[in-house]
Amino acid sequence: MAEIKVAVIGVGNVGATFVQGVEHYSNPKNTVGLWHQKVAGFKPSNVKVVAAFDVSRAKVGKGLAEVATSSTKKYSDVSSKITISPGIALDPYGQEISTTTASGFAKALDDSGADVVLNLISSGMDKTSAEYARMSLRAGASFVNATPAKLANSPLAGKFAQKRLVLAGDDLLSQFGGTAFHKGMIDFMVERGVHVSKSYQLDVGGSEETKRTMDERIKMLKRGMKTVSIGMEAPYEFESVAGTTEYTDFLGDSRNSYYWMSSEGFLGSKIIMDLTLRTSDGANAGNVLLDVVRAAMARKPVAKKAPVLNAYGFKNPPRKAKVRRAYADFVAIFV
Repeated sequence: MAEIKVAVIGVGNVGATFVQGVEHYSNPKNTVGLWHQKVAGFKPSNVKVVAAFDVSRAKVGKGLAEVATSSTKKYSDVSSKITISPGIALDPYGQEISTTTASGFAKALDDSGADVVLNLISSGMDKTSAEYARMSLRAGASFVNATPAKLANSPLAGKFAQKRLVLAGDDLLSQFGGTAFHKGMIDFMVERGVHVSKSYQLDVGGSEETKRTMDERIKMLKRGMKTVSIGMEAPYEFESVAGTTEYTDFLGDSRNSYYWMSSEGFLGSKIIMDLTLRTSDGANAGNVLLDVVRAAMARKPVAKKAPVLNAYGFKNPPRKAKVRRAYADFVAIFV
């Protein structure tokens, strides 16, 4: 089976954990925590990170192995010899940065031979994300947009499809993160005949992504996407609010999600759920990213595979589906 060459844009918590995960699960003895051993016939050992980009001056020019194991929790050693290259920044970033031009990025990407590009930069950098997508298209690589920027929901997706490439997105749905869990609980209650009337989800995290989400525009954008995604799990309307509410630096990569759900059972009897979920942002994203990367390279027409992997892996796909249906479709086609 051929290699899937991957370029990572943004070596933060998620990017660093993904790099560690690829190396860890390339060893067939390491299976604990791996969701799908094979996707589209590809094993984790078929995935190879061939390039990494960032704009942080503290990371550019350093070895990927060093940054991937020092900028977040170390789960596994990384043997990569890749040096992190400068990326592009068309939006305000707020830190000392080292950048290149769009054409410079496209050349570096082309030289790497990447098949799939992972866009793991911070939320709110919509112009930058769009430019990364355009340059990836120029280089002939599929593009996975983990940010809320509306790319898969734009005409760009059609341009990728014309070249038989995938533009996947938008806004990554983690394996067992706040939104996925919330959607699953609503789906389960509805299936059990419980009538959901109200629910809320409050997230507190310590990552750089959470910090940027404190910007009111970004916060409301992500809240809207999450709320719509959760609301579709019931066949009726109910009051729901979901989103990041606070940044706490000492939490680091950890995220605490607080849920409250009010519903009615037999004879209108009250059923109240009040609970806390604690997860790690980077690790929670790893399995989904690994699945989407492999699915993007499946030998199937883009028009058939893109809607399925989008609904499976993202909160705001062009064609939305309930969480259980999205997963069943993904397994039927790719697993």
